[in-house]
Amino acid sequence: MYAYAYLIGCGILAIFWFIVYSTRKDLRREMLWASFAGMPFGVLDYFLVPRYWHPDSLFGFIDKFGMGIESFLFLFFMSGLCSVVYEFAFKKKIKKTNGHGGHVLALVVPLAAFFVFTVFFPGKVIYVFIATGLVGTFFITFARRDLLPKAVFSGALFAVLYGFVFFLVVRIFPDLVPSFYNLENMAGIFILGVPLEEVLAGLFVGSFWSISYEYVKRYRIT
Repeated sequence: MYAYAYLIGCGILAIFWFIVYSTRKDLRREMLWASFAGMPFGVLDYFLVPRYWHPDSLFGFIDKFGMGIESFLFLFFMSGLCSVVYEFAFKKKIKKTNGHGGHVLALVVPLAAFFVFTVFFPGKVIYVFIATGLVGTFFITFARRDLLPKAVFSGALFAVLYGFVFFLVVRIFPDLVPSFYNLENMAGIFILGVPLEEVLAGLFVGSFWSISYEYVKRYRIT
């Protein structure tokens, strides 16, 4: 009965994505860049299944391959939203500055660290994922101090948004968490039924990805 829970969660995120995309034309390029750049990281589900969770999926792809269609849809909509949630909420704009783009190592190093530490801590992949977001945020904001406010507010805003989406899905599927998640590998702390790990992932990964576009393309918030 929970075969469509993951897809429904993606659908709710998609609604928010299209609201932002349709109302802020000036943010569309950033949203699309972030969404398409983030979508391939749907492969991360391969490392999270089944150690952290094991959701049902369309056509049983997650059972077969460790990742499914929903994995990539989720990263697409999540990446696009967290990249512009700050600009959307506070009516900010971005402006191109002179000079070359940021060094790509600030993005590559944290992601490479994720795969390395996943090998050493296979049962704690979700915490490695959270730490990757924290390290990535540090790398970028150390080089670009002006992006720190966006990183902080974007992470907080997206954590609230994502937590709200998760809350809605749990209301539709009350037994989703014990059915999908490996509770033995989690802290066992919940916020309105939402696992603390999911909130932290939204906070730190959202912070990291929210400033990646400005860093790579050398934009500033105005």
